[in-house]
Amino acid sequence: MPSGNQGRSQDQGRQNGGAAKGANEAIQNAGRKVQQGAEQLGQRLGEGYDATREELARRYRRTEGMIARNPAPSVLVGFGIGFGLGLVVSTMLAERERESWAERHVPDRLRKLPDSLQGTLDQLADSVRNLPDALSRHLPSGLMGR
Repeated sequence: MPSGNQGRSQDQGRQNGGAAKGANEAIQNAGRKVQQGAEQLGQRLGEGYDATREELARRYRRTEGMIARNPAPSVLVGFGIGFGLGLVVSTMLAERERESWAERHVPDRLRKLPDSLQGTLDQLADSVRNLPDALSRHLPSGLMGR
């Protein structure tokens, strides 16, 4: 004779199977939504790519026409851009020098010239500032009263 516990376990198995089916359907629905979203995203990206490709092709044709109408300035602009890029790349790749060219080749007395000139300019400024007093000491006192 079957016991009461066996009947309950069969009912629980049926209920668990029903819950598993519901979870499986929820997962499938989520998967479909993700797939639809990915398809829409792919379509948008494709449309954007096509529009961008067409715009770039149009601009390329306009640039070709401008170059054909103005060949000399185009060559000069190309040369200038290439020269500038070459300078930038060579500067980036060049090893930093510890000494500058001036430090290697200009004598010390000439390199320190700006410092000595600064002192001379300060002295000159003081002399000009004191010029009225210096002149008044050398003039007769009769001229000072006027």
